[in-house]
Amino acid sequence: MKNITLLLLSFLIISPSIFAQIGKVNEISAKMSEGTNRGFKVLIPETNKKEVLKAWSRLMKDYEAKTEKVKKYDDYRSMNASIPSVSDRPIVVYAIFQETPEGVYLKSFFDLGGAYLNRDLHKEQAAAAQKLLKTFATSVAKATIESKVKQETKKLEKLEKEQKGLVKSKEGYEKDIKNAKETIEKREKSITENATKQAGKMKEIGEQKKVTEQIKAKLKKF
Repeated sequence: MKNITLLLLSFLIISPSIFAQIGKVNEISAKMSEGTNRGFKVLIPETNKKEVLKAWSRLMKDYEAKTEKVKKYDDYRSMNASIPSVSDRPIVVYAIFQETPEGVYLKSFFDLGGAYLNRDLHKEQAAAAQKLLKTFATSVAKATIESKVKQETKKLEKLEKEQKGLVKSKEGYEKDIKNAKETIEKREKSITENATKQAGKMKEIGEQKKVTEQIKAKLKKF
């Protein structure tokens, strides 16, 4: 239990530095299924594409949009997303997930209908989108680390259980040895007593033989 507590404490100490790795949400101009458009990019560390995509789909579902893969492209499209902080009308959100050794780069494009969200034309809405992406990246990274902590905690609990089993086995072996030693001591004492009894018995046998021979000798006189 002590080791598990230490593991959780180490997570609490390390986690702020992990979250600090989530840098600025940068504005970009990049290629996607609808051509080259303005969008945003953020690195989500300590995770993989599968987990980020699942989390993104859940997020878009919260905004009443279903996320689907765009055929022949890397994009994932979420139609009719209702994000009040970005637009007062339903919009289309595109996302591209690039998995790297550093983590997953998320590129997102917000189609407002006629223009893609950008700071030049939509300063406040763009800031809101960047905040949304920052919050999303942080939550995904945190969830991933928490999942890893649970996995490692289970491994630790398994090892500690195995260790307890080994300690118990050792105690059992030591008890067996103690019992065996006591048995040996008893048997050695029994052997000594037996030897003494045998000596006494042999003496009795010798005396009895003499008596028997004396009786036989008397019998021969008749």
